[in-house]
Amino acid sequence: MGVSQIILRVTDLKRSVEFWAQVVGLGVEMEAPPFAFLDGGAIGLTLNQVDELAADQSLTEVVFEFEDVRGEYFDMSARGVPFEVDLRPVTSDGKRDLLAAHFRDPDGHLASVTGWVDRFG
Repeated sequence: MGVSQIILRVTDLKRSVEFWAQVVGLGVEMEAPPFAFLDGGAIGLTLNQVDELAADQSLTEVVFEFEDVRGEYFDMSARGVPFEVDLRPVTSDGKRDLLAAHFRDPDGHLASVTGWVDRFG
C-alpha cells in the first residue's frame, strides 16, 4: 500500500488546472471532469471540482491506490475501516473505470481507496 494521490477540492477546475500546470509547472496527465490528474512525481496531484468549499469539511484527501481495489476494500471493511460510501465508479477514461470509497480518520481527515478496473470485462 502506498499513497498515490493527493486530492485538492477546487471550485473552478479550469482555473486550477491552469495554475498548477502553467504557473507551478506540473504536467497534465488527464482531464475527466470533475477531475484533473497532474504529474506530481511519485505522488500525483488530483484536482476535484466541487460546487462550493464547505468550511467544516476536509478539502484535502489522501488517496491509496490498489491493483485489486475490490479485495482491499473488503479486507479494510472487515478490519473496521469506517467507509462512508460503498466502492463506486467516480470517473472513467473510456476503457476503464476508477473505483473509489472514502473514509475519515479519528480527526476527520479524508482518505480513500481507489483502483482502475476494466470497463468491459
